[in-house]
Amino acid sequence: MRFKLKSGIMPKNLYIIDGHAHIYSAYYAPMRPLTTPSGEPTKAAFVFTNTLLGLIGRAKPDMLVVAMDSASPSFRVDMYPEYKAHRPPMPEDLPAQIKQIERILEAMNIPMLRVDGWEADDIIGTLAKVATEKGIDTLICSKDKDMLQLLNEHVAAYDIKKDIITDTQKLMDDKGLSPEQFIDVLALQGDAADNIPGVPDVGPKTATDWIQKYGSLDELYAHADEIKGKRGDNLRNFKEQAYLSKDLVIINCAAPVEFNEKTFAHCGPDKDKLAEIYKELGFTRLLESLEGRAGHAHAEKSKRAKAKSAPIGGLFAGIEDAEESRAGHAHAEAKYTLVDTQGKLDDFVKKLAKQNAFAFDTETTSINAMRADLVGMSFSWQADAGYYLPVKAPPGQPTLDIAKVREAIGPILADAERFKVAQNLKYDYLVLENADLPVAVSDGKVFDTMVASYCLHADRASNGMDAMSRDYLGYEPIPIADLIGKGKKQITFDQVDTAVACEYAAEDAVVTWQLYEYLSVRLDGMPQIKELFETVEMPLVTVLARMEANGVSLDTALLRKMSNEMTEIVDRLTDQIYALAGLPFNIDSPKQLAEILFDRLGLTSLKKGKTQRSTDAGVLAQLRDDHEIIPLLLEYRQLVKLKNTYTDKLGKLINPRTDRVHASFNQTVTATGRLSSSDPNLQNIPVRTEMGRKIRSAFIPAENTACILSADYSQIELRLLAHFSKDAALLKAFADDQDIHRFVASQVYGVEPKAVTSEMRGKAKGVNFGIIYGQGPFGLAKAIGITQAEAKRFIADYYDRYPSIRSFMDNEIHKAKNLGYAETILHRRRPI
Repeated sequence: MRFKLKSGIMPKNLYIIDGHAHIYSAYYAPMRPLTTPSGEPTKAAFVFTNTLLGLIGRAKPDMLVVAMDSASPSFRVDMYPEYKAHRPPMPEDLPAQIKQIERILEAMNIPMLRVDGWEADDIIGTLAKVATEKGIDTLICSKDKDMLQLLNEHVAAYDIKKDIITDTQKLMDDKGLSPEQFIDVLALQGDAADNIPGVPDVGPKTATDWIQKYGSLDELYAHADEIKGKRGDNLRNFKEQAYLSKDLVIINCAAPVEFNEKTFAHCGPDKDKLAEIYKELGFTRLLESLEGRAGHAHAEKSKRAKAKSAPIGGLFAGIEDAEESRAGHAHAEAKYTLVDTQGKLDDFVKKLAKQNAFAFDTETTSINAMRADLVGMSFSWQADAGYYLPVKAPPGQPTLDIAKVREAIGPILADAERFKVAQNLKYDYLVLENADLPVAVSDGKVFDTMVASYCLHADRASNGMDAMSRDYLGYEPIPIADLIGKGKKQITFDQVDTAVACEYAAEDAVVTWQLYEYLSVRLDGMPQIKELFETVEMPLVTVLARMEANGVSLDTALLRKMSNEMTEIVDRLTDQIYALAGLPFNIDSPKQLAEILFDRLGLTSLKKGKTQRSTDAGVLAQLRDDHEIIPLLLEYRQLVKLKNTYTDKLGKLINPRTDRVHASFNQTVTATGRLSSSDPNLQNIPVRTEMGRKIRSAFIPAENTACILSADYSQIELRLLAHFSKDAALLKAFADDQDIHRFVASQVYGVEPKAVTSEMRGKAKGVNFGIIYGQGPFGLAKAIGITQAEAKRFIADYYDRYPSIRSFMDNEIHKAKNLGYAETILHRRRPI
């Protein structure tokens, strides 16, 4: 559903921000305190400004105004002295931050309205009423439920945090009420936050049911005798209070404010004045954005990227809820241009050269960037137009000369000051570098939509473009399989007709640009996640690209020798296993192995049911001492895995162009922020066995004079625990460079460090690492070979000795339960 007006297309829109509500929300935002260089608090100002910039950058409002509460008592206090009487005073450090916000709004040329004795709600209502009379569409940026009474065919409410727009239809769909009826519901239920009494023992559900049934408060009281029980008594006994509450909740749309379209028109900031304020407040990133990206991220209306199918001229574009987004990003009218001649290239370059920001994508012959040949490039810098530049195509079809493309496009890609957007930037970066079209990226001047989505939603199943387009934009892109097919009949992209390729490739660039528009706003609304994205994840992209491009050399002769040795050992183990089993069988078949172990040899199955008998590594490890066949099976499996995964496979992964193996380092896969690698998995090469160490030795430096450096953190988990828990004893032990496990053992056992035995140290080490991951008595007992009673006592002694660790862990668990996510020191979030 998209917000539709009965009046059709309107030329103007007005955004009204509930100032104090958003300031308080910013003040209590879950993030670390921020201060100016001189120590003055600024968090509320920073978060409010980020939220405002995000809204402006996405919505591109025609008119924008901020409504503020007055310091003077509201006229409602005269009606009801207890109105808002119980509210606590404003936090001591907030008034100064409100003044900071007022200065920022002034520098942004955003009018702020405040009238003595009138609340922001009344100012908002008055502006919305006048706007409606003028035929101007209004979006009230507030999550205050009272605003829903103002809805009409020209007015909707927007909850920025939840990204939900509510119009009259949604109000009816969600609550079964009209705006006028919603006032009566508020009157009945009251409002504890504002100390509006309502009718005792009547909550939102009961109030809604009554108004839905009777239509209005007046009609409800006309049939009050039909309401039975205590609630019926309260309804009748507190009639006067109900109508008083209605008077209190009704927004007065006659506030003495002037509706000045010229004043409200959003014309952009006074950059010099705003830059001065940002410098004073220490808003470094906002300053960089103002000086660098302001030309595109918060561009003037002339550079809007409008959604084509929006039924309202720019109204609410880009801040729709999920369903509205689906309607707002249809591509039916998008224009895709095939640039396949020199003349077209010249015209295209003139357009591209004028852009401070653009999205780009590559089409290639392989999903492996180090093996791929460039087939074409696509570009977009608006939501309804894309361009495709083919450099390879089926015989007989026109293409661009790659040398001419390098000459024309190369300087633009190499311009570090241009803001570049890509989906899976690492891939395109490598492909273009290999095609002698290097892409210059600099901090704050590049945006990877895949990485942005990952930072915002680490638990997503996929951050691929197609999945994000479906979920965020509600649009289904052309599947690549429609062009190149699948399986044995699959062709490469250079064999696809260029007209067909253009539709696919240009669409990719347009979708990437739209994803940027969608995701950048959400990052602006979450400044800590945005900082993680800009300072950690985006700089990492090119680091990983360089690592992949460098690759690593292999000693293939050693791998072949090891493979032969493993084959001999596996054959010998197979014969021994057959002999102990009494017959040959398929050792790799779980079903046949289970029959041998549990039926023929009589070992105890650790799982009930004949079809559920497990022979996995964990089960075999528990059966190790029950039969001599088990150690042989474990060794067999380990060798077969090493052989199939490494010695036989690594050589096949060598790139013939470079004579090296180029693993892929995956940045957006794990929900924890940890990197993973594939083809091959360089993070999982075994090291604890002799064969594993030999496999590692097959990775060699490219030159005889070089070496491969192996580095590791020393007890990093415990150092982090000491840092977070602020435990004085642990911090001192690390500062003194003590053996931390010996130190903890001495503390727990109450002996001098020199008196700690190796057994004591081993148990302390088990506790140290077990505690971090929440290990209980059962797990600890099993891990270090003690009884559960001893383990329980050991854990209790540990927490007695280090109470700050217990407090830290309990607090983190409590926070995760309340917030719904765990958070790292860099504010990466893991939903729980």
